[in-house]
Formats: sequence, C-alpha cells, structure tokens
Amino acid sequence: MIFVTLFKEKIIKNPFFAGSLVMVLGSNIFNAGQFIYHLLTVKFLSNFYGETLAKIYYGDIAAMLSFLGIAGLIQLSLGLTIVKFIASQKSQEKIANFSKWIMYWTVMAGLVICVLTLLVSPFLIKFLNISQPLAFYLLGPILLFYILINSGRSILQGLLQFPKYVLSLLSEVGSKIICLVVLMYAGFAVFGAILSILLGVFFSFLITRVAISKLLSGPKGPKPEIAPLLKYSFPVLLQGLALTSMYTTDLLLVKHFFSPEQAGLYAALAVLGRVVFFGTSPVTHVMFPMIAKRHSHGEAYHNIFYLSVFLVLLVGAAITLFYYLFPQIPLVVLYKEGFLEGSSLLWWFGLFMGLLAVAMLFVQFYLSVGKTKVVGLFLGAAFIQTLLIWFIHTSLLTVIQLSIASVALLVLALFIYFPYHDSPSRWRFGGANKK
Repeated sequence: MIFVTLFKEKIIKNPFFAGSLVMVLGSNIFNAGQFIYHLLTVKFLSNFYGETLAKIYYGDIAAMLSFLGIAGLIQLSLGLTIVKFIASQKSQEKIANFSKWIMYWTVMAGLVICVLTLLVSPFLIKFLNISQPLAFYLLGPILLFYILINSGRSILQGLLQFPKYVLSLLSEVGSKIICLVVLMYAGFAVFGAILSILLGVFFSFLITRVAISKLLSGPKGPKPEIAPLLKYSFPVLLQGLALTSMYTTDLLLVKHFFSPEQAGLYAALAVLGRVVFFGTSPVTHVMFPMIAKRHSHGEAYHNIFYLSVFLVLLVGAAITLFYYLFPQIPLVVLYKEGFLEGSSLLWWFGLFMGLLAVAMLFVQFYLSVGKTKVVGLFLGAAFIQTLLIWFIHTSLLTVIQLSIASVALLVLALFIYFPYHDSPSRWRFGGANKK
C-alpha cells in the first residue's frame, strides 16, 4: 500500500511524468503512423511497379522528405523561441499578444519560404536525380502549412497543453495515411505520396488553429520586443541546421553518390534508424518547457534533466539492441525481402540515431537555461560529418560509421561542458540561472 501511494504521488501526479506519458504515447502513435505511411508507400510501389522501380521511387520520396526537414529550419528556431518565451511568462495577456504576433510573422515567413522553394526546385530536381519532377513542386505549399502548424504546436507546448499537441500530430498522420491509400490506388506513385503529405498537413493546420483560437481572438496589441527573440532564435536556428544536417545530409549524399537502388536501401534503413531518435524525442519536448519555466522562476530543475537522460538512454538502447538481435523483423514487416541485404547495417543506424538523441537532449537542456554557445559544437560535428562522407563513401557501412564517429565526438564535448553550464552567460534568455 505504501508503494502504491508513493507511486501515485511521485509518479502519476508528477507533471513531468504525466506530460511525458501523454507525449510518449501520442508521439509514438504518430511515429507508428509515419511508419505505416512508409510501409504502405513501399508496398504500393512494389506491387504496382516492381521492386527495382520501388527502390528508385522510394529514394525520390526520401530525398524530398529530407529536403522538407532542411528547409523547415527557420521554423525550428522560431518554435523553440516560442516555447521558451511562453513557458517563462506568468501573464496570460502577454502570452495571447505574443501568440497573435508570432502567427502573423509565421504566415509571412511561410509565404517567403514557399516561393523560394518553388524557385530552386528545378535545380534541386536535377541535383537529386528526381525521377518524377512534378511531385517536387508540392514541397513549397507543404512547407507553408508545416510552418504554420509548428508555430501553433509550439504555443501549445509552451502552455504545457500536451493533449492538444498530440491531437494535432495524430490528425496529421491519420489524414495523410487515408489520402495516401486513395491516391496510390488511383495510380499517382511518387506524386500521390507527396500530395498525401500536403493534404495531411492542411487538415492538421485546421485542427491546430482551432486549438489555439482563444489566444488569437481579438486585435493584436503592442509589438513584442524583437531583440531578445532574435538574439535567442539565431543560435537556435544554427542548432536546428546542424541537427537536421546530421540526419539528412548523409541520405542526400548517398542519393547523389550511390546508385538509385543503393540510395533506396539506405533510405529504408534511415527511416528505421530514426525510430530511435524520434522515439525518444517526446521526452525532450516535455523537458524543455518544464526546465525553461523552472529556470525562469529560480526553481530547481536538474532532477528533470537527469530523469530525461535516463529515459532517453533506456529507450534508445532497447531499440538498438532489438535491431542488433532481430534486424530481419522490421525490414520484412515494414518493407519486403528485397531490403534484407541491409539487415547487417540496421543496428549501426540505431547506434547513430541513439547518440544523436543524447546529443539533442543535452543541447535542448542547455538552450532551455539560456546557454547557446554550445551550438557551435553541433555545427562543428555536422561539418565534420559532411566533409568525411563527401570524401569517403566507399560503402553504405562506411557512411554510417563516419556519422557515428562525428556524433560521438559531439556527445563527448557536450558531456564535458556540463559542469560549466551554471556559469553566468551574456546569452541568457530571461530568468535567473539557478539550480
């Protein structure tokens, strides 16, 4: 009875564990939906066009999805800034006014990025050897709605409204899968796979907009002070650039240097490997606003970080071990027997993504307490990874191992910095710097 009482008081009613539970369950349902999307895509392509064309087409889709990740970096930096600002505020009036302005700025930024993407599409289609170019022109509108969605989700995250955040995720992936099935049966191949993403993000945008509608009602008030936001968001943008580079540049370079069949195989391994990274990311999403809030109010926060490290290591190690012992199972279940040649590489990819998840957790912790100079370490690791793969790409295993070496150096550097993160910093973004 004592154990049950302690469990209820310390675990069930603990805001961190409660938020983590909602985010882990919701985000992993979302991730499962993402895998269903990839699974159905490969199944449809294989059944309708044969395994050889399926690998080529899937390589095209994976390359376009990687581009979406890179092109959405401005929103990533803005998103963390939104979360930190809202989590640090006590006034509901300031939060509402900031939300109105941030959604206005988001629309402007989204339109600019959409137009720029359309302008550079012909050059990227040629560089990436895209076999069905028309699908690439859908990426601009997709980015516009992704940016709008992510700003809305960041507002919800900063308010610790994790159930609504999860609802936004699930509405996106659910509608995307339904549209994929319809479009694939209609024979649209790569274009259908990308169009289903556009329809999914549009529907999720409507759901997210309703979730934050109360904050956006009424006219905008005085414009928030821009200088602190830009001062904080710029290094966060660099961090987002480095992070996205580390899990997408390898795929893009493989698409450029290797055969279409090898690139398709690598893309399949990348999707499975990212289970480790995105499977642990909900812990980081919960940790960031909670630590930012406690830090700004001068409250203790290190225990949340230690729990986060434990959970990330536990989940990451479990998935990587499964990939080492039973690599054939996820490859056969999610893809087909033609992808089994990559079974010996899968656990290497899991290790790479596990280390990247740990690095991301450390960096998000430092950013939540206003320490932004560590972003330089992330940029250095991303540059090293790109440089190594560009000059050394003898095999797919070599590419993965070079990525592991780069991120391992990053984790080591971030760990060494930890004892010094409490020192005063001119980059601090609001709040006292207390334990």
